[in-house]
Amino acid sequence: MQLFWGSGYESASLSEITKATGLSKSSLYDTFGSKHELLLSSLQHYIENMVEPSLTVLEEGPSALGAIEQRFEMIIEMMTAPGPRRGCLIANTTLELGARDKAVAKTLLAAQGMVEQAYARAIERGQVAGEIVTAKDAQSLARYIMACLAGMICLSKSGFDAPMLRDISATAMQAIK
Repeated sequence: MQLFWGSGYESASLSEITKATGLSKSSLYDTFGSKHELLLSSLQHYIENMVEPSLTVLEEGPSALGAIEQRFEMIIEMMTAPGPRRGCLIANTTLELGARDKAVAKTLLAAQGMVEQAYARAIERGQVAGEIVTAKDAQSLARYIMACLAGMICLSKSGFDAPMLRDISATAMQAIK
């Protein structure tokens, strides 16, 4: 997962994969079947261990608006943490393979749908509480947030720093209030 996340699927050589996994070439194929199956397994691991846990913030706390702001901040901190700017494995793989690999696209769309629905539920909760504008559809607002996050992830890889990303986040939050 770390290798695909940092290098991309196509750039990851078999020798790099065997080194990263500690498996011999034959054990790698016996365990995963192929490099492609290893990618699908890595994506699933990332979804279950990175994405899903990060969504719990959207369900917690009395303020849905505060929860959405908190998740924006979590992502900004992750994207600007010391070290190489790797972005998000889902976003990276979407750009690299999403349009031409049906099995990968299916996994990516499911993950993106899960995130979108978590935002839509939070937005609906915020609309009921009067924190978020009701004149706009919760699903449309969730998609707007997803687009902002995708842009922020790409921009962070090109050097946008935390204050610049916070400016985008604040503008996105203003748009849904």
